[in-house]
Amino acid sequence: MKPDFDVIIVGGGPVGLLLACLLKKQGQRTRVLEKRTQPKSHSAAIGITPPSLKILNKLGLTDSFVAHGLKVRDCFVHGQSGPLGCMTFRNIPDQHPYVLALPQVMTAALLQKHLGAEEIEAGSEVSEVKQLADHCLVRTGNRQWTARYVVACDGWRSPVREHIGMKAPAHTYDSHFIMGDFMDRTSFGDEAHLFFTATGAVESFPLPGGQRRWVVQTDKTLSDLPAGRISELIQQRTGIQVPVADQINESAFTPHRFNCERYYDGRIILCGDAAHGMSPIGGQGMNTGFADAEFLAEVLAHPDPSTLLPAYNHYRQQAAKAAILRAEWGMWFGTWRGKPRSFVRDTLLRFLLSHDSITTRLGSFYAMLTIPFNTLDRVPLSLGFNRVHGLK
Repeated sequence: MKPDFDVIIVGGGPVGLLLACLLKKQGQRTRVLEKRTQPKSHSAAIGITPPSLKILNKLGLTDSFVAHGLKVRDCFVHGQSGPLGCMTFRNIPDQHPYVLALPQVMTAALLQKHLGAEEIEAGSEVSEVKQLADHCLVRTGNRQWTARYVVACDGWRSPVREHIGMKAPAHTYDSHFIMGDFMDRTSFGDEAHLFFTATGAVESFPLPGGQRRWVVQTDKTLSDLPAGRISELIQQRTGIQVPVADQINESAFTPHRFNCERYYDGRIILCGDAAHGMSPIGGQGMNTGFADAEFLAEVLAHPDPSTLLPAYNHYRQQAAKAAILRAEWGMWFGTWRGKPRSFVRDTLLRFLLSHDSITTRLGSFYAMLTIPFNTLDRVPLSLGFNRVHGLK
């Protein structure tokens, strides 16, 4: 029996769409199954790093993404005692010396347009995933699909991961945040600004279309946000007035982390947030998923992908582990409270940001240029996963 498709991708978010685009370019028969019929109204991820822009360039999409986004080159840091310095991306060793600010909704829309609507089955919620001898069976409602491989890109709650019983030991952090997008009436332009105060952190990032995202640390998870709470905390901690009338959306979140014990089980593969989760502080989650998709696309293009899935599992687990720890460290350091801790943080940051060589290294760090095994050309050849297998 010949399966309906080479690969079925469960989940039509940015990572699933990127993987589908890469596989389509290779001539693979793919189908994306997405349970939603409408896109998310509120963007989560907003930062696209240089390694991700390099991946998008394989599809000829980098220029389009840059045209729709906003180049963030400088991040100004403020402490309890005032301005501490600037971390810049201008001098990082990459052809894209910036982080591109682009709402996740637009990222998904650009990828969906490139892929083509005919490749996506909206309103298709997976109810069963089964492995047979040489293919997989997927059920959605009263429909049945078959494919050589199934890739779960269905988010951190991943029903597919639950179907196959893959363990994902999780830890929830004792840090809480609220965020909202506002019309931008500041003079910050395309600059990011971080405010680390004794009463809590405030982060501010530019968005296209004259908008700005504000992320504010809170004492606890706020399931029902009081009206104007974000604006109130911004005013208290930074002195900046952000009118409530300019608010476009809002949400609350408590970060967590996990890294699955394995990224595949036979012909069923986990990718992106289905495989790993990390604090969104630092903007590394979606970009780590993009690197997963690039690696996995090369693996699935091989005549016998099963011989390379151990490499995907090993290297992408290591890359995710590094990203998880970086996101955790950054959140831990930025959420220190109290005047004594704030004094220590201010002193350390003022020293680090006063040295150009250090700020350049920090720029490379936060632009994800130093994540191990984040691109295929960093995979060691000693293990035999080389160009013969389709990997660099």
